[in-house]
Amino acid sequence: MTNHGSNKRKRTRVLSARFNDQEVAAVRDLASRHGQSVGTLLRSTLLGITPPARSVHRPAVETQAVVKLLAELGKIGSNVNQIAKHLNAGRPGDTVEASIELALRDLMELRHACMRALGYEPHQKA
Repeated sequence: MTNHGSNKRKRTRVLSARFNDQEVAAVRDLASRHGQSVGTLLRSTLLGITPPARSVHRPAVETQAVVKLLAELGKIGSNVNQIAKHLNAGRPGDTVEASIELALRDLMELRHACMRALGYEPHQKA
């Protein structure tokens, strides 16, 4: 477990250097492109210190769009479930029941994919 911001930091000394605006922008851009902080970039470049392994980076998610999609999937799932209950009351053929079960399974897979994209485990509440 990392201790970001805690008093257990191993690096307690600060060095400073002067940069102009273009140099600052270039250093920050380089660090960003490598997925590193400026300090990590400087240590790895100047001292050859290998940065710690990063966690897997997920692509950016349009959170509002995924939240809306999840809401719509919930409505569709509820509608399909209601249809299944009505059909089960009249005991339809196996084909209809199997189709509904498959549709519900597909909806759950879509829902789980959306939840994972938002960083939730599928069993968690959003």
